[in-house]
Amino acid sequence: MNVIGMRTIKTGLAVAVTLLVCELFKVTNPFFAAIAAIFAMESSIDETMVAVRDRLLGTILGAVLAIIFTTFVPVNALSIGVGIIVVIHLCNLFKWHGTIKISTVVFVAIALGFQEGGQVEYAIFRTFDTFIGLSISALINLFVFPKR
Repeated sequence: MNVIGMRTIKTGLAVAVTLLVCELFKVTNPFFAAIAAIFAMESSIDETMVAVRDRLLGTILGAVLAIIFTTFVPVNALSIGVGIIVVIHLCNLFKWHGTIKISTVVFVAIALGFQEGGQVEYAIFRTFDTFIGLSISALINLFVFPKR
């Protein structure tokens, strides 16, 4: 018999609560918040806090670099590729190896998803959305059947 695990239940709960909070605060694109909730849920609160840290640092780094790039460089396939190289290089320089994937995803999402002149606002919203999901996952993992 295959039993549904506690991490599975807490992940579903984290996504549901995240989406409800997004609805309450009228978040226009709850996708990033829900994804953050999924990726932050780990087996223990210690592992979750590492995931939260990496996800938040990676989101901020990717967002800041995307703002810089989209402000000063025309957005096209070549500039995005160069931006990805810069993002990965900085993650490696800072020894933030756990942030590489999320930093690059956020960079691409913001570089491709903003409206001209609105990249700062878009980056702030995406970072805030991520923070909602991360916070909810951390709280659920801390208070709902925490792993001892």
